[in-house]
Amino acid sequence: MTVPSTVRAVWKSAELMIAFHKNKKKERRDTSYLWRPKDAIARLLAKPEDQEAFIVLKAEDDAADVQIKLHQDKMVIRRDHVLGWSGVVIDEHSVKVLVDGDLIRIDHDGSVKIERDAETTYLEGDGSIIRTSPDAEITVSSDGQTMSRRTGEQIDAFTPDGFVSRKRRIGPE
Repeated sequence: MTVPSTVRAVWKSAELMIAFHKNKKKERRDTSYLWRPKDAIARLLAKPEDQEAFIVLKAEDDAADVQIKLHQDKMVIRRDHVLGWSGVVIDEHSVKVLVDGDLIRIDHDGSVKIERDAETTYLEGDGSIIRTSPDAEITVSSDGQTMSRRTGEQIDAFTPDGFVSRKRRIGPE
């Protein structure tokens, strides 16, 4: 069987390992002891700070290897990569992705939160958008009929009834 030329291998092997971060006396090790479990089965009983089960996906060519850490309450996927994603955390309620320093969180209800420097953007489950920054807060309704911008000095809004713009009162009158 031949593989179509558009398909390219990304991973060449997967290895299940357990990292013991503490010794038998429960003292922290300088370097974790790595062990390959028999039958490729690893229990997820200990605290992650004591012991972690993880899979190392070796990359083909010059791509970055990926480490998948398996905890009782979440999975953590990491890679050392300059561009693109470098971390993913998957738990019961959300998926978080670190992309070029930006944190993207997708919650169980479909809402999305993006944190970039001092700015945060929310895409709510109903489709409405809220963006906050040190300079302004902007909201857009899910149907696009209402939009508003609030700064320290002014409030502007588009509504189905028209446009409103007002200077904000700052300090005592």
